[in-house]
Amino acid sequence: MKKILENEKFINIIKKLALVGLMLLIFASMFILNHSVCMSPDDYNYSGVIGQIHNKVDTLEDCITSATYLYNNWTGRVIPHLLIGLTRNLNPYVYECLNTLVFMCLIVIINKIISGKVTFFGTLAAFGYFVFSMMFGEKFAWISGTFNYLWPTTAFAILAYFIYRNINEDYKLNLAGKIALVIWAFITGFSHENIAFVGGAFLGCLYLFNIKKLLKVEIKEKIFYILLFISFCAGAFLTIFAPGNMSRMGQENTSFNWGFLGNYFNAKYHLILCLITMVIMWFKDGKDLVKKELLFFFVPLIIATIPMGVIANFPPRAFLPYEFLIASVMVGNIILLLEKVEKYNIALAILSVVFTLVVFRRFSPSTLAQIRYIIPYKEELTKELNEAKEKGEKDVLVLSFDYLNYIHREDYINIDNFFVDWNCTMPVNVFTAMYYDFDKVTAIGKDNYMIEIEVDTEGINPYFVIDKETGIQTDMMECDNWIRFQIPKDKFGKYVLNCKVNDVENQIKSYKVRSIEGEMPKDTYSIDDLIIK
Repeated sequence: MKKILENEKFINIIKKLALVGLMLLIFASMFILNHSVCMSPDDYNYSGVIGQIHNKVDTLEDCITSATYLYNNWTGRVIPHLLIGLTRNLNPYVYECLNTLVFMCLIVIINKIISGKVTFFGTLAAFGYFVFSMMFGEKFAWISGTFNYLWPTTAFAILAYFIYRNINEDYKLNLAGKIALVIWAFITGFSHENIAFVGGAFLGCLYLFNIKKLLKVEIKEKIFYILLFISFCAGAFLTIFAPGNMSRMGQENTSFNWGFLGNYFNAKYHLILCLITMVIMWFKDGKDLVKKELLFFFVPLIIATIPMGVIANFPPRAFLPYEFLIASVMVGNIILLLEKVEKYNIALAILSVVFTLVVFRRFSPSTLAQIRYIIPYKEELTKELNEAKEKGEKDVLVLSFDYLNYIHREDYINIDNFFVDWNCTMPVNVFTAMYYDFDKVTAIGKDNYMIEIEVDTEGINPYFVIDKETGIQTDMMECDNWIRFQIPKDKFGKYVLNCKVNDVENQIKSYKVRSIEGEMPKDTYSIDDLIIK
């Protein structure tokens, strides 16, 4: 047994198999997460041509029209919105696979940028970093969120990897590679404001602290570095100073606010672990590397954070490119430090199992909930909405999602807003109706009735639903010209509208009772089952 464990060839095979197995496990977990997330109000909204009513994005021209409107009126993020429009017309599995691959690409680059290697522990550490970060699904599964944060961050990671290793590790590119990287720099700078801040700070520090080395390279290399920096800055300028951003900034408070530090507080354990690896590396003959990490990763981190104090809107998803810098240092150091203790193969094998269980124990409740509750509901909801559209229905009733308490909610972006609500005026209801060309979409429990009473005047606010037998109030809502309330089926005739206030009884024009199975025949009940006088 000892000879087997000391056999280098055998150990390398085991390591490769373990890495492949971990990659497949992460891919499967992330694909399930992507497949389970329902469309949010933003996803529905950006599926239409912004600035036009009831006009879906069906062509590249529609995408450009929508992105142009947003650029001039709301944001500089043209590329993410082009991608959202384009992918909404593809089979959902295409986006889900692509998004999962982009996430895997980010994990790989985090492994490689400092160490130059992809290892089991490095991959697990990178995945674990994000699993234990704020709002995991907000950055990696929400459709609008991924195109605005995951994809631009991965674009920046690719740029950072090639230029960092080109300067610091003598990793030379051929002419085609240099041209491609210059173009990629513009795309990256033009993708997102946070990328402009982080990428600009990263490139600036990389150039500044390597100035002596860069001045000595041949003229062709100097031209390449200059063009790359100019290209990125041009894209960043077009993003930050987009007319839409200027207009939006004028509507918001831009005074300095310390709230941006909240992301660093939420990532305090990640930062502590990162700093610990740097200290250990310093005393393990890695002083030169730690100096590079401080100059090329932590100084840019500080510089890129300053603008967020003025913008004062720094949600966890916007922190992703900053997290890339932190995670790269942490993971790179872990990989290099573990190489120094490779002779302890049994201990490392045990640790790999333990830490895999720790990471996936944190992630598995979400995966199980997705498989058991969200995916079946999403498939049923999509079926209901498409069937209603084919029938030409306009006032559509669908099944509500009744399992929110079973969901690992901190993994998601405000997951409550991803499900069609009982209140048809909620954003997700409104945008779902617009997407499918309905007048109204309302969700109801499978064991409930929806009571709808039309009145001849608006403004009877509020109205009250009471238990007829006890007089206890069970619901209170505002209304327009339709009073709507939901009751359990076994409370039909008992939970009723209180007509003793606001003179509702004399203003009733029509009424109906519906469930998920359809409308209840009028000859099976009367108005007295719905109201109390």
